[in-house]
Amino acid sequence: MGQGEIKIEHVTKRFRRSSLKRGGYTSLKSSLLNCCRGSSAVDDKGFVALDDISLHIPAGKALGVIGRNGSGKSTLLKLIAGIYQPDLGSVSVEGRVSALIELGAGFHPDFTGRENLYLGGVMYGLSRREISRRFDDIVQYAELENFIDDPVRTYSSGMYMRLGFSLAVFTDPDILLIDEVLAVGDASFVHRCHDTISEFRRRGKTLLFVTHDLASIDRWCEEAMWLHKGVVKLQGTPRRVIDSYLSELNEEEEAALERKNQAVTSEQGAAVLDAGESDTNNISYAEYDGDNRWGNREVEITSVRMLAENGEERWVFDADDSATVEVHYRINSSVTELVFGVGVQRSDGLNIHGTNTDIDKVEVPLPDNTADYPVCGSYTYRMERLGLSDDSYFLDVAVHREDGTPYDYHHRLYKFRVNSQRAVHGIYSPRHVWGVGSSHAA
Repeated sequence: MGQGEIKIEHVTKRFRRSSLKRGGYTSLKSSLLNCCRGSSAVDDKGFVALDDISLHIPAGKALGVIGRNGSGKSTLLKLIAGIYQPDLGSVSVEGRVSALIELGAGFHPDFTGRENLYLGGVMYGLSRREISRRFDDIVQYAELENFIDDPVRTYSSGMYMRLGFSLAVFTDPDILLIDEVLAVGDASFVHRCHDTISEFRRRGKTLLFVTHDLASIDRWCEEAMWLHKGVVKLQGTPRRVIDSYLSELNEEEEAALERKNQAVTSEQGAAVLDAGESDTNNISYAEYDGDNRWGNREVEITSVRMLAENGEERWVFDADDSATVEVHYRINSSVTELVFGVGVQRSDGLNIHGTNTDIDKVEVPLPDNTADYPVCGSYTYRMERLGLSDDSYFLDVAVHREDGTPYDYHHRLYKFRVNSQRAVHGIYSPRHVWGVGSSHAA
């Protein structure tokens, strides 16, 4: 094997979990008491964190590992770092490894930053003389000159990260393992870390990178691997793996939002049916009065859907997609005014958009005098392009009189998601075209 090469062959890693026949959790006291009572821990055979994983990372290559929480990403890094041993298979690593796997891992909280640098350097295989020679550079890079002789238990999470990252890169490793810890650094230091990683890559070192920041995978890695429940679901070029991963996440989120919104619609529809259909000529409805729905119920909203361009129901959209809100309603008795409204709120409550048929001068037909109530109908509101930033949003839908008196108002009952691959400052990105002319001296 070459310096910086990693080989993993048919590796399986299991963790054992134990539960008690009686009692909710385990402590030393409860274990002793349960032994006296005759209770014992029951091994449920645990779970498989990694299942028959094989992987080869040639020296000087960069691999990004993505996946949901609990998919086995950190376990994989700890096997390569030598923190864990596999239950089956083999892990072969050639060269010095520096690992940023857990914030402050290897640091003793009661030791000073100076003492921890010497302790950590020894763990990385450096001599005391080598550490002393690099000490000032490590501290300066970490920006901890004024705190290096303080106990690290007094450090902030960002200071922990700066000390750990600085030590890792100044040990001049052949292999650098990074597991999401850069997320806690301040912006200026994170930029410096990015520059250091780029330089690390330029020098032909090996990088194994676990992160939820998919742009970093695309930036630094020649290859990406998607772990799912302990197995490799896909491995290949970063863009292909990332797109497949995001596609599945969108499908899962779409299904979850559809279940939630259909449950809301079913609940609202059941409330309408319970309102007294048996005597439609003499209806006396109590008013809705809640945080998410209110009105006098002379007209009731019975279902709400969002539709994609092809007419299919959808609750996850791209920023450039069109979306249609479809609302079905039921008029329970004769009304002389009918106004339909739609609004959009961001998940934090910020009002993004709202309008109604009265504002937009849209005429809404009323049932004629011979109508047999209840009368059902529907309205749609099409947004040609959402243009919203990456976030979750809620729909408001309403039917009311011209003076705003609500028949039925649904507030933040229907949630949808907008994904945007482009960086958007603010909440909305209109369609736009730049025009730039040349400047000439007078």
